[in-house]
Amino acid sequence: MQKIPVTIITGFLGSGKTTLLSKLLNSDKMQNAALIINEFGEIGIDNLLVKSSVENTLLLENGCVCCSIRGDLSDTISGLFSQAENRDIPYFDIILIETTGLAQPGPIVQTIHTDISINSRCRFDKVITVVDTIAIHQQLKFHEEPSTQIIQGDFLYLSKTDIATNEQMETAHNLITNLNPTALIKDKLNAIQIRDSFVSLNLNENCFICGHDHHSHGHTHSNENINHLTRFKNCTLKAEKPIDKISFMRWLSTLYSFYPLSILRLKGFARFKESNQSFLIQAVGPTFSEIEMIEDIDNTELNTFLVIIFKDMDASKIEKSFSRHVLTKSNLSIYSFFN
Repeated sequence: MQKIPVTIITGFLGSGKTTLLSKLLNSDKMQNAALIINEFGEIGIDNLLVKSSVENTLLLENGCVCCSIRGDLSDTISGLFSQAENRDIPYFDIILIETTGLAQPGPIVQTIHTDISINSRCRFDKVITVVDTIAIHQQLKFHEEPSTQIIQGDFLYLSKTDIATNEQMETAHNLITNLNPTALIKDKLNAIQIRDSFVSLNLNENCFICGHDHHSHGHTHSNENINHLTRFKNCTLKAEKPIDKISFMRWLSTLYSFYPLSILRLKGFARFKESNQSFLIQAVGPTFSEIEMIEDIDNTELNTFLVIIFKDMDASKIEKSFSRHVLTKSNLSIYSFFN
């Protein structure tokens, strides 16, 4: 049975998640969608509701199913499947989960990956983070949640760009790229993009604001004071030749066993000696997606390119450890890992 893709839509309080959802749900491409939201009474899609089909589940104008999390997420998803099988609600082929403004995507991703009742019928697809272009600078100063939401996002959708100044847009873009260099930043997002599985890697993504390539040019955006983000760091691990898969997986497992809560995001690709193929490697928090084969990356001569975003760790020690235990394959031990 083909698994149903699950997309998480997150973003800080007032960022514009509901506005984005309303636009998406008006598309014909979303007619077979199921929407799961937190705190149903607080979101502004009442105008889209037509009737109550079964308890805790509503039918939207375009035929989408909408329900609220009442207790456990796994119970909510299992309930949706049961209702569809009993023909109490329409068939759905994609699930959108809208988080509360203070939620982090990581635990939801972990539930999708590890809960048997969900994982047998669903697959995690992507995290879309809605960012308030006007307010993000102040939000990051005073709250930690927006930082994690940005770091763990695949797509970063900038809202309110129609009323934002160029300076605010540049500031938002620069803050995002400092936190999450692998994310795709968009100021427009449609249903087709939501339905497309996310496997691309943002190695040379052009800035949608000014068109400059941040990786091959010296261009940077002007921005005042991002000292409040210095707790979050990232490092890039590279290899010009294929690496040994066993050595890499052992090293990665050891890294996560030492710092299970410090690594917020890992993303990139690796080519292994054993298969001579490139594989997508990604994790949200401590939860890894299944390693999947991808086409060779055309715009790089590297065989491995990984970006790790973390807090409370030393980037130079991570890089040194990777070089020692993966690139040169020194014996891996607790005592030698970071020494």
